[in-house]
Amino acid sequence: MAAVKVLLAASKLVSARGVMILTMWRRTFIFTCTFALSICLLPRLAADPLAAIEKSVQLIDRGENSLARAYLAPALINPRISAMARSRAYYLRGFSFASEGMPVSALRDFNRALEFYPANPMALFALARLYWDGVGVDQDDGLALSLFARAGELGHQDADLFLALGHLHGRGIDQDISLARGLLTDLAKNGDALAMSHLARSMRASSEGAVQAADWYRKAFAAGDPNAFLALAYMYIGGELSAPQPMSEANRLLRRAAAAGSAGAMVRLGHHYLSGTGVSKDYAESYALFLQASALGNADADVGLGYLHQAELVASSPDRSAGYWYQRAARAGNVEGQLRWARMLLNQQQGLKARSWFAAAARQNSVAGHNSLAWLLATCSDARLRDGPRALVHAQLAVDAQPSAGHLDTLAAAYAETGQFAQAVSTQRQALAALATSDAGLRDELEHRLQSYRQAQVWRE
Repeated sequence: MAAVKVLLAASKLVSARGVMILTMWRRTFIFTCTFALSICLLPRLAADPLAAIEKSVQLIDRGENSLARAYLAPALINPRISAMARSRAYYLRGFSFASEGMPVSALRDFNRALEFYPANPMALFALARLYWDGVGVDQDDGLALSLFARAGELGHQDADLFLALGHLHGRGIDQDISLARGLLTDLAKNGDALAMSHLARSMRASSEGAVQAADWYRKAFAAGDPNAFLALAYMYIGGELSAPQPMSEANRLLRRAAAAGSAGAMVRLGHHYLSGTGVSKDYAESYALFLQASALGNADADVGLGYLHQAELVASSPDRSAGYWYQRAARAGNVEGQLRWARMLLNQQQGLKARSWFAAAARQNSVAGHNSLAWLLATCSDARLRDGPRALVHAQLAVDAQPSAGHLDTLAAAYAETGQFAQAVSTQRQALAALATSDAGLRDELEHRLQSYRQAQVWRE
């Protein structure tokens, strides 16, 4: 009987594996056929480079950027096409690079596009965005505005919005709020949803403008900006607008914004379900919202998913653990993700990796990043990870930003690590003075460290 059970189990396993292998084979076959068909078409499209360029547009629209670049390659070197067509091909390839998070390659191609045709408004605008955002190149607001202005003169519809934002915030040009609002109003009257939202945001700066701001946010949402209702929800949450039940109204707006595709609204609403803010706690709903926002590329959602798994509020799996989500957020440049992933690595005795992620957060001028990195560099029992002078620099940056008890405690440890025990004692006393009276347990820790510094002893974790 036992032998029969073993045989049945083995047959089920073979069957499951067979289905999996068959499914993988089918997928591979479909991909191979599609790729082979594309390769067969390439020689024909090479003879018609303009058709290849148009095909690349379709592929980029479908997110098939690598294949689009394969179609563009012949057009980029074909001597028979016009400078304008070659410029368009370079712009499209640059756009495909930018879509995949490769701004340096995109920058190169946008510049090449302008070399062949300096009046390419799409390339001008795309290049301006890189300089405006400081992506792949040092931020240069003045250069960005000049490129936006040129793109606008050549008919790019979105360029005027950035010119208005330059005046509104004083980026690359003298601040002129009145002029900026006039430009934004003109754009808004023509149906520009983002202009409406920026106009509303500028009005929120004054208390008397809150009602007008809310009106423009409603118009912006109707015009197609889902984040307009996210902003309006924050106005209710922050008390800028009154309502009989402000949190209920905020959650209603967040639901509508989330349904319209706002990843930020999904994340905020997910946190409300996580904490029970204006709604009953619902971890499953929180998880679903975070997962939806994560699929849209929101790294804050990844942090939320990591927390749900780490706190064991949802079922976990080896391939979708807290570490998976924190690492995903960290690699996307999310500071909170970098800090949480670093702490997990530290708990796993992977100090070198943890130090690199704390450093990544510090490079983004995160106060918590500076403090966490300084503490590791000053107190780690592993000598390979310690660096007193470097710890002192980061600890001081944290204290300069926020002279809390915890940050002063870290600075004292850094002074001790560099042999400056008098400074360590003085700074630790400041930390104790800044400590809240309710933190009795933490006070004992700080007192213990103070005694070590008085005896010219460093602190080790």
